[in-house]
Formats: sequence, structure tokens, C-alpha cells
Amino acid sequence: MSRYLLLFLLNLPFILAAILSTVTQYKLKKISSRRLVIQVLIGVVALIGLALAQPIYVWLFNNKLTDTEPLSLFDVVQITAIVIVFYIANRTRIKYLALETKLQELHSEVSIKLSNEVTHKK
Repeated sequence: MSRYLLLFLLNLPFILAAILSTVTQYKLKKISSRRLVIQVLIGVVALIGLALAQPIYVWLFNNKLTDTEPLSLFDVVQITAIVIVFYIANRTRIKYLALETKLQELHSEVSIKLSNEVTHKK
């Protein structure tokens, strides 16, 4: 199996999961359409970049624009790890935003209850 194919197949689930997560967040009206477009575009660009890694390398090598070795197994692991870190960071950001929204709702609710208690004591 080609290392480039391995790279693509290892990263495909994480990129698709990120795209699906973004679409789900949009459907739940938790993100704007602008953010949806940007996030999906990032995922698609990453997929295209991974799919075209080998043809780009071959073209660069044939035109004497690079003298580097082809993709090593370490490179595959390293790139996959970077994609996973970005996926985890995105999931963490989504959870943080949900937690922040919930905290604001709780703060509003406590403020209303305290306001009602002060009004009733007078």
C-alpha cells in the first residue's frame, strides 16, 4: 500500500467527522452559516491536499524543484497526529462554547431569581 494512500485513509475519518460535526452544529443553529462555510472549506482543502500529495510531489521531483525523499512512514504518522490534534482542538472549542452558553443562561437565571427575592422582601 502506498504511503500516500495510507496517509489519506488514516486522516479521512477525522476530517469527515469534523465536517459532519460542523454541519450538525449548523443544523442545531449553534454556528452561523459563515462559520459553516469556513469550517467545511478547511476540511475540503485538507482532503484535497492529502489526495494530491503524491501527484504534487511527483511533479515537483520531475521538474527538479525538490530533491527530498518521498513521504516516509514517520511523515505519515506526524501528519496524522497533526490532523488529530486539530480535530481534538475543534471538538474542545465546540464544547467550550456550549459550556459558556450554559453558564450565561445559568447566570441570567440566578440574577432573575435574586432580583425577584429582593423585590418580594420590600
